Amino acid sequence: MSAVRYSAKRNMEMRTQPKDMVALTTLGLLSEQPCHPYEIQRLLKDRHKSYAVGKTRTLYRAIEELEAAGYIEPLETSREGRRPERTVYRITAEGSEELENWLADLLATPVDETPVFQVAVGLLGYITQERAKAALATRVVSLRARLSALDATLKMAQDDLGLPRLVLLELEHAMALAAAEIDWIRSIIADMQSGVLVWSDELIRAQFEAMHAADTERRNRHREDHLARMLHPARGEHAAGTHRKETP
Repeated sequence: MSAVRYSAKRNMEMRTQPKDMVALTTLGLLSEQPCHPYEIQRLLKDRHKSYAVGKTRTLYRAIEELEAAGYIEPLETSREGRRPERTVYRITAEGSEELENWLADLLATPVDETPVFQVAVGLLGYITQERAKAALATRVVSLRARLSALDATLKMAQDDLGLPRLVLLELEHAMALAAAEIDWIRSIIADMQSGVLVWSDELIRAQFEAMHAADTERRNRHREDHLARMLHPARGEHAAGTHRKETP
């Protein structure tokens, strides 16, 4: 199997896929101490890494690729009773360097992940304003419930599990994003209610027709200019030469 390199030189799009996030988190956990895959799975669950929890096949694939790339290596293999063999892995010097480079790369470089909600907002005018308002209000309710659940999870992780804030920053970030989205949606709903943001089938249809008409006119003008240059190339060259002479 060919080694998959996670070097910072790779395309950022390739380094932000879900399977890559599992590999990155695996490197991080192994930088704490050597672990076998079962222990890594437990830590993923305890640390609330929802993007990686339950993805056993993805985890083992990530371990294989990280080992092939030279970023981790087996430390020992043991067996308890009739249980399958367990291989303990540790991070290598190359893996530690890659972990630092990869994390710095992700933190420094914004990536356009095109969230589903962003796509839907961009197409808001395709449904009625009444239905859009109702849908956004429903989303606020869901986000508030999610925010409460995240807050409860954060408190449990801090108070019951004793996890330091450093490993819980992603929960804080998720809460900040949810709170900011709630505020933004509420402002949009308020603009709808006050009449600052309004639309209707007739208004949208008129706007789209104007846009399409302008686009058709622009394309026709471009086609006519292109045809004129093909039929009268000398005229175009003469005009260009005259322009050059007149230019001081």
